[in-house]
Amino acid sequence: MTNLTSVDDVVRMSIEDLFPDQSIPDQHNHLGNGKQHKAPDHLILNGEIAIERKSRNVVDQSQFYEKLQEIAAQQGTPFWAAGRMNLKAVIRQLPDPEGATKMMTDFMMNQVMKSVRKAEKKFEEYEKFVPKDGQLRVLIISDNTEIKEGTASVEYFFGRKMGALSSTDDRAQILDAIFYIKDPRYTLDERDSYWFKALVRERLPADRVQKANGLAAALHHRIAHYEPYFQAASAFTHSSFRICLV
Repeated sequence: MTNLTSVDDVVRMSIEDLFPDQSIPDQHNHLGNGKQHKAPDHLILNGEIAIERKSRNVVDQSQFYEKLQEIAAQQGTPFWAAGRMNLKAVIRQLPDPEGATKMMTDFMMNQVMKSVRKAEKKFEEYEKFVPKDGQLRVLIISDNTEIKEGTASVEYFFGRKMGALSSTDDRAQILDAIFYIKDPRYTLDERDSYWFKALVRERLPADRVQKANGLAAALHHRIAHYEPYFQAASAFTHSSFRICLV
């Protein structure tokens, strides 16, 4: 990124600020013989919530650019660009913007699903070695790209992958909540475009839903007050934060 501090860095700093007594499981997961079992990145509230952080990496930007070039060429409108670009503005100029949007969304989110699967494996292995009944498992995905776009499709995509439309389509069964956080400076201010989205399992007991909601609200407030984000975060005319039960 051109910014030295990534969204993931801000998330990590916010967790450290909000929960100074957190523990880092990676420091206590030794099996002997120099081996370690997989573990989440943070344990907070005396281990009641386990958090894994993943990122939509900046290297994805070139992949998205190349994918959009491919889609545009398929529609008979090839293009070339340099520097930052507004994906939505480019897509609007294509002969079939709706089709291009769907293809780009599927491509982007399928890249993100790789992170979801990695997080699941971490939580599954950690539970084998450090079982804890009732522990809330939260995945936080930070969007580190500088692609200016809306996030309306993110909620639908993750909701579907968490089985909201059909339980047979649940691809993240071990996860209790997924938070998706994008730099507000690169989030379009439009309907259903929130730079902080929290999807929480509706099936959870009420106290665990409350914990997930409380964590999301606290992180949103702290991240929104990170100085470089503050002006953009507070200027949204629609909304910047949404919790959705799935």
